[in-house]
Amino acid sequence: MLTALSNDVGYDVVFARQLAAFARAGDIAVGLSTSGGSTNVLRAFEEASRRGVLTVGLAGGGGGRMAESDAVDFLFAVPSASVHRVQEGQTTLYHVLWELTQWALDDRL
Repeated sequence: MLTALSNDVGYDVVFARQLAAFARAGDIAVGLSTSGGSTNVLRAFEEASRRGVLTVGLAGGGGGRMAESDAVDFLFAVPSASVHRVQEGQTTLYHVLWELTQWALDDRL
């Protein structure tokens, strides 16, 4: 689906279009961008926000444009200019968030 949408409507809206089709209020959208300025991720957050979806951004440095966006509910910024360190930090954060989500869902299931 990713490559078909990218080809047909453009890479800038590839994630936003998927959220428009499938996201519902109460869902959670997580977006990663090393710079915090990936247009496709920011547009996805805007679409998610319009739909009542909780948005969580993972970025590097000071968070880039994610830090300035009203569409990002929670932002985790890895304070580094090193792409490698940022991506390592994002991977760790993603796994911690996933574990916490599973733990929270286990209490409800």
